[in-house]
Order: sequence, then C-alpha cells, then structure tokens
Amino acid sequence: MPEKDNHSLQIEKQVANALKVWHAPVGRSDNLLSDLLIVQQAQKAYTAIDDVAAQRLATNQVLMNGIEALELQDRELAQVLQLRFVDKQKLWAVANTMAISEQTVSRLQKKGLHQLALIIETREAAQRIQHAQQMEAMLPPASYTTLFGVEQAEQALLDLLEDEDGPPVIVVTGLGGIGKTALTDKTVRTLIHRFQFHYVLWVRIEHQSLDGNGRNPELTFENLLSQLVAQLWPDLSEQLTPLQRLTKLRQAFTTLPYLVVIDNIEDQTDSAYILDQLHSLARPTKFLLTSRTQLTKQTAVFNFKLQELSQIDAIAFVRYHAQECGTNTVTAATDEDIAQIYGLTGGNPLALKLVVSLLDVLPLSEILVDLTATRTDSIEGMYRHIYQKSWQALTDNGRILLQAMPLVSESGGTPDYLATVSGLPKANLWSALHELHNRSLIEVRGSIHEKRYGIHRLTHSFLCTVIIKMPDL
Repeated sequence: MPEKDNHSLQIEKQVANALKVWHAPVGRSDNLLSDLLIVQQAQKAYTAIDDVAAQRLATNQVLMNGIEALELQDRELAQVLQLRFVDKQKLWAVANTMAISEQTVSRLQKKGLHQLALIIETREAAQRIQHAQQMEAMLPPASYTTLFGVEQAEQALLDLLEDEDGPPVIVVTGLGGIGKTALTDKTVRTLIHRFQFHYVLWVRIEHQSLDGNGRNPELTFENLLSQLVAQLWPDLSEQLTPLQRLTKLRQAFTTLPYLVVIDNIEDQTDSAYILDQLHSLARPTKFLLTSRTQLTKQTAVFNFKLQELSQIDAIAFVRYHAQECGTNTVTAATDEDIAQIYGLTGGNPLALKLVVSLLDVLPLSEILVDLTATRTDSIEGMYRHIYQKSWQALTDNGRILLQAMPLVSESGGTPDYLATVSGLPKANLWSALHELHNRSLIEVRGSIHEKRYGIHRLTHSFLCTVIIKMPDL
C-alpha cells in the first residue's frame, strides 16, 4: 500500500481513538492528537489551565470543528458521530434516535470516521504549510542562491539533529568565509519541512562596534534570551526580567523539541559561558551554533568541522558565481585556469568570490603572480592581501561607502541608513552599492520589497585593522 495511504490510515486510527476518549478523565493524556499542529494551535487558547486539560479541550475542539465541517458534506454521517461519541449514546440508542438499524449505524460510523479523518488530515496539511512558511519567514534571508559541495555535510548534520539521542549542542566550525552560516541555513530549511521540531528559532550574536563598548558574557547571554523570548512571546518580551525569561524558555525547551540556531559565536569567553548555560535548556530541544573556532570539548557538545570545497566543486562554484555577478571574463577561462586560482586560495568560497571579482579589472596572470609572491600560511594574511587588491580597484564612492559599512549592524542597513552614515547622495550610493556587490564586498539581504546591506565579518576585520586603523573589536 502506498505511503500516503498508510499515513491516512494512521490518521484515521488516531481520530477514532481520540473520539473514544472524548469523555475520559482529564488526567489521561493518551490519544489526544497532540502531535498534530492544528491541536497545538488550538491549545494556545487554554494557556490558563493544566497542560493535559488543555490538550483534552484542544483535541475535542479540533474533532468538533471537523464534525461540523462533515455536517456540511453529509449530515447523516455527522449526526452518527455526534450521537455516538459527543453525546455518548450506545449503538442501539443511536439506531432508535435515527430510526435505522444498528448495522446501518455501524456502517455510517465507519464511513463517518473515514471522512472526518480526511477533513482533519487536509486541515493538518494546510496548517503544516502555513507553519513552515511562518518559521522560514523568521529566518534571516539566505545569503546564497545555490550551494556547492555540501551534500554530504548537510546529510551528516541532518542525521545528528534528527537523532533524538544525539548531541544536544552542535557547533559548525570552520575558517572564515567557508560557508558555515549558509550550510546551517540550508539544513534548517530542510528540517522545517520535516516537522520533527516544534519550532525553529534563529538568533545571531552581534559583535562589538567601533565605539569600543563591549558586553560581558552574562549580558551576551541575556541578549540571546531576549531575542528568543521576543520571537516566541513578543507581547511579554519587555515585561519579563532576565530570570523570568530564562525560566520561561527552560520550561518550553524541556517540554517540546525546539531547534535553536545561535549564529556567529566567536568570543571564547562568551562561548564558554553560553555553552554552560545551554545544558539546562537542552533536551528535547537542540542547539546549533556556528563559530570560526572549535569550542570547548564537552561530552554534550559536538564540533562539526566544515571542510573547504574540492577542486571540482570549486570550479563549478567559480563559474556559477561569475555568471551571477556578471564577471564575463571567466566565461573564457579554462578549468585549468580556475584550478590555478584554487591552488593558491584553497576551496574557501569567500576567497574564491573575491578573486573572481578582481578578474574584471586585472588579468589572471597578474593575480596569480601576485598571490604566489605573497603566499602565506595564514588564511588571515591571504584574505588581507586579496582585500587590499580589491580596495585598490574601487572607485572613490565605493571606498567611501565601504569605509562606512562597519557602522552598520550585522543584520544589515537600509539604503537610507547607508546614505546617512556614508554621506553619499542617493545617485552615488546606488552606483557604489552595485560596485561593491560586483566585487563581493557586501552581502545583499532582504526580500523583493526591502533590501538590507551588510558585510562579512572578515571584511569588517580588514576595514577596521587596515583601512580605518582601529582595533577590530
């Protein structure tokens, strides 16, 4: 029998069991359809009472809504279910009430259960689509259109996250620019549509700004809690103390399986403190972190190291990115030409993007000679040199805007804000944005209706330490 039919039969069995315990004591929590999203949504109306009692009321409400919908399709079927389960009448009593035989009642009951299950299954499917869309809308806009060479890494990460007995805290680590956030985003979007987690939350650690005002680990953690509470209970966010936020989140996270993403955790002091705090919030909830450095080794923390692209994937990535940003010169490049770039930069996507963006203004031979002459074992040194070449290739307006970008929040700034911090007129701003985007020096986020612009953490570091001459805090 096809899988869909098996699922439908399972739903029908669950609905029948839920109807049979319509009048069961409140203390019993079995057969309450609690895994259905439509029941979970209905339960939100009963926050003032015990969880089990709320589940009972929510389940009965979903069943009654289904019976009312069934009545519009077939009044006789709905009447049988109403009399048998809601009014708790015996088979013979229903037969007398409806002036039909007991055998006919049994046949109508079976048909009615089937139709009711179809109604509930259809409503659940619609609720799941809506729920997935709501969770995806809460995620930051994806910074990529296509990923290369991540299939195995994504599957391995999915296996870890879907294993209920697996590590509750997973840290995706790797070099700057290697695609940790992109892999995490792609994996999370896949999980959203598998509905294993009750809800998916994404928060990002904002680093210190150029004014030098920092936060201690406790304040960093409190900021994370505030972001999480604001997503789950926006009306309560400002009313709760830090302790109340922690208590409320602990109650939610240890009751239902959430997936919480904490992006961009870098500071070692912050990470040690945050990891200690997360253990009291984990199971069945899981936490997925991204960091450039491997975090503290603990039994409940799994460090998932993301590797660079292979040469084959790097060549495909370079061609795709060149086409995406309009670097037409790469069209004429052979695979051997791109392999030379790969040999000098490695398979780091950001480094490859930056080099590709230079091919519009510099010949490949000069780039290769320059990278060979300045080759360093330090990834930071390589990035600094590539950024320096990119900086030298910019127009004056491009440099003015790029120098202002460290003043922009890591979530990005609107065009109006960029115009304010850079001092560029709107006409010059748009040309500068276009130039920086073509040079892979800014990241474009947002929807078709609103765009926000930000820079990678490594770009931020280069600007602060080399161009602006301030500490990269």
